[in-house]
Amino acid sequence: MRLTLVANVFLGLCLSAAASPTNFTRAPIVVDNPSKLFEARLLEKNTTTIRGALNIWARSIGVKVHADFWGLPKEQALPYHIHARRVPENGSCEATGPHLDPYNRSQDPPCDATRPETCEVGDLSGKHSPMFTAVYESFEAEYPDHFLSTDPNSPAYFGDLSIVVHGPNSERLNCGNFVLKQTGTEPSY
Repeated sequence: MRLTLVANVFLGLCLSAAASPTNFTRAPIVVDNPSKLFEARLLEKNTTTIRGALNIWARSIGVKVHADFWGLPKEQALPYHIHARRVPENGSCEATGPHLDPYNRSQDPPCDATRPETCEVGDLSGKHSPMFTAVYESFEAEYPDHFLSTDPNSPAYFGDLSIVVHGPNSERLNCGNFVLKQTGTEPSY
């Protein structure tokens, strides 16, 4: 009896350890970001009603994110992420590649919002919550993210990448490229 209990506890610990992502570097907190504001506007596509913009600006620690999206399907949680490549001229959201993941975390197991340093750097909805609205409402959120960088020399730099809004089944619904909007001052919303 005691041996069975010990064996079951040991097996449970082994399975828990195997399920935890351990072969990646935890994202470091970013400090001393250059003072810049970037904006990514979703494309005007006839295949979706989803529109909006993501503004990200430097703070002394990490960045501040302001998300403003509308035309969302009601009562569906929609993930959104920073992707590793820009949207090409043809507007293909599929061509943006995987999420920004400079520390090789990957998507499995899913991001744990209580431990954001262990998430993919570009997994904004995993770290801060997906978009969710009732009918005829827009989604607006503002939050700090300590792991993104406005410094082009940082592996966590996003300024030349893209944002992608996903459907509940991971399909890519809309996307847009980040562009530098201003330097030197913090915006007010």
